[in-house]
Amino acid sequence: MVCTPFQKGRHKVKRDENGDIAKYKARWCVDGSREGFTRLPETKYSPVAELSTIRIVFAVAAANGQKVLQADFPNAYLNAEIQEEVHVCQPRGLEVEDKQSHVCLLQKALYGTSISGRLWREKITTVVRGLGYQQSKIDRCLFYRTKQGFKEILTIYVDDVLVTSSGGTEYAEMQLRELSETFSIKMLGVATHILGMRVSQGAGATTVDQCAYLEDILEEADFLDAKPRSTPWDAHLTCNEEPLDSAQTQLYRRSVGQLMYLSTVTRPDIAFVVGRLASGVSKPTKELWERVKRVLRYVNGSRDAHIKYTGCREPLAVETHVDTSYASDPVRRRSITGYVIHLGGGPVMWRSHLQSTVVDSPNAAEYVGVYEAAVASMGIKNLLEELGINTSTPQIYEDNDGARRLATSGMGQKRARHLDIKHHFVQDLCRDGKVEVVRLPGEDQPADLLTKGSHTSKVHAYLREKLGVMIGT
Repeated sequence: MVCTPFQKGRHKVKRDENGDIAKYKARWCVDGSREGFTRLPETKYSPVAELSTIRIVFAVAAANGQKVLQADFPNAYLNAEIQEEVHVCQPRGLEVEDKQSHVCLLQKALYGTSISGRLWREKITTVVRGLGYQQSKIDRCLFYRTKQGFKEILTIYVDDVLVTSSGGTEYAEMQLRELSETFSIKMLGVATHILGMRVSQGAGATTVDQCAYLEDILEEADFLDAKPRSTPWDAHLTCNEEPLDSAQTQLYRRSVGQLMYLSTVTRPDIAFVVGRLASGVSKPTKELWERVKRVLRYVNGSRDAHIKYTGCREPLAVETHVDTSYASDPVRRRSITGYVIHLGGGPVMWRSHLQSTVVDSPNAAEYVGVYEAAVASMGIKNLLEELGINTSTPQIYEDNDGARRLATSGMGQKRARHLDIKHHFVQDLCRDGKVEVVRLPGEDQPADLLTKGSHTSKVHAYLREKLGVMIGT
């Protein structure tokens, strides 16, 4: 097999936690899309740590007064050997004189081949498990162990690694030194910047934000000086179905993609709005573009928004708020479910999405939402139990009495016979005491921001704070 080299015309810029240029990077890569045969997906698959897992690590560390340290593996893929015969063309401009027609035989997993990620993943997993770590069954990129009586956690996201230890910073550094005996590793000290997130680990709390990333979005869209808005959605915007031209369409798609990452990592307060905007990327209209500009003005007025995780005593409380907007999708008539899960005082997981099925009543829609929130809550509880962290029974806060009674006692079961069997799993969880569904007044339901956009400035600010997105200090 021969892969053609792929080269970019300029260096890649890598920035620090403040958005400043840290260094310029260049790499010899191959164009794996031109491999001579098709591989099965399972032979190429390489997982990365879930963003929720990374947030959980910061929340757990903050709750226990620990620091999270960071390191990375320079040229990580080159640590893995490639076993099969793979040839690549010589890099342009660096060909051997009089042998320009010759090719290179790969011995290492060069960036760009379709199996490099999997080979590196297998290599690092083997080494980490050889150091006595156990691999999580919930997230395959999370590892944990108990050494000298201290609980230690190690998380890997491709070439970035986070470690923390209940023994303190000294023992966390020892974890990294163990890895350095096998790999070339760059120790970065206390984690301050990962995956576009800026992390501040203080004595009593850890905060996570994306201020630098947000400023890049605003600068690219020329909205740094735009008039701020107090809410991200305008329910009374005039409908304009005129399509955008090609240049505006490209800008729309890029802006929505950037906002989507923002809403996924640190800004659940715009998750509902971005989800609605993403549904129109195939044929964006002028109305949708006006809504994108509204979101940009909103985030411009809340650049210092952040998530905060604070110290607390065990057992850690897994608190989930869930809400559903009945038949919100005007085309498919599906409902929108939104839930947010708090741990250590801040949100670690959230979601705003269309339900997979059509239901015939608001109670049924809320009940399906409770099921989805319960499954997600149990996943986090199981992950914490793997890490040996004591947690209380997850509490799910729901503002619909009909759905709550159906989940806890089966009251109203006859009107829920049309629902899929899996949705009734929440009844078993409640009966066995694995989750608890608690009534919450609708005006105090922060998940309402994940299902609707028609809030006043005052209500939006109140629910945003309860959601866990803090403005200012």
